[in-house]
Amino acid sequence: SLATLGSLLSVFIFLVRASMLRGVLSKVGRLAVRATTQTREAGAVNSALVNYRDKYDKHRQQVSLPGRSYATPELKGLVPKVASDAFVAPSVTLAGNVEVWDRSSLWYGVVVRGDVNLVRIGAYTNVQDNTVIGEALRPISHDHDGSTIIGHYVTIGHGCILRACTIEDECLVGMGSVLCEGSYMEKQSVLGAGSVLPPGARVPHGEVWVGSPAKYFRSLSVEELANFKKSAVTYHTVSLEHKEEFYLQGTQHIEADNEGVNIGYKIPLGKGTL
Repeated sequence: SLATLGSLLSVFIFLVRASMLRGVLSKVGRLAVRATTQTREAGAVNSALVNYRDKYDKHRQQVSLPGRSYATPELKGLVPKVASDAFVAPSVTLAGNVEVWDRSSLWYGVVVRGDVNLVRIGAYTNVQDNTVIGEALRPISHDHDGSTIIGHYVTIGHGCILRACTIEDECLVGMGSVLCEGSYMEKQSVLGAGSVLPPGARVPHGEVWVGSPAKYFRSLSVEELANFKKSAVTYHTVSLEHKEEFYLQGTQHIEADNEGVNIGYKIPLGKGTL
């Protein structure tokens, strides 16, 4: 009868709704369990980060690498070479075939890598904070082995990237600039802040280039040409003040010497002690 059919239909609808409800509740339960697990895992990771303590400082200012360089094949092993009167901040990393010449200064956070070639930083040259200097891993032309050569009295601003490029004496590289493989700056030239010097591009003597890609902007005045050396010498003078602050207190440097540990700059006894 119609009444019986209606009753059966009502029961069927009830069962379908109950089944759907169970499915929803089951899905919600699984999501809740997953969220709880993820929260616990995240908590464990955060706890590990908070509680993490490295017993030993693994930073090394100078890192020697095995092998030979394209630039100096006669030498076995790639070892940084730093002039005794240069300033290299404690947080700098020099890896491989790197030369730092007299009275130059490498500031905080600078990274210089000569993995397979040579990176040379000339005398009185200053490389400002967080700049990264590298070379190409293989020759980039028949007359360019991939090394990076930076001349004397050069100022390289903060946060620059230099790779397999050449900078002659008395140049200025503005902060945040990029010198690509094979790029070249002639003596007493300027690359403006935030500029990108493309591969193979060359900035002529006495010119200012800016932009991305960098292009000619203007020529330097006689007064500006005379200022490159003065600026570089000023940075050297400032570096001496920083250099004097990195020492061991009291007689600790003597104890370090006796243990064969090279701590770096030393000051006369009594100076700067607390």
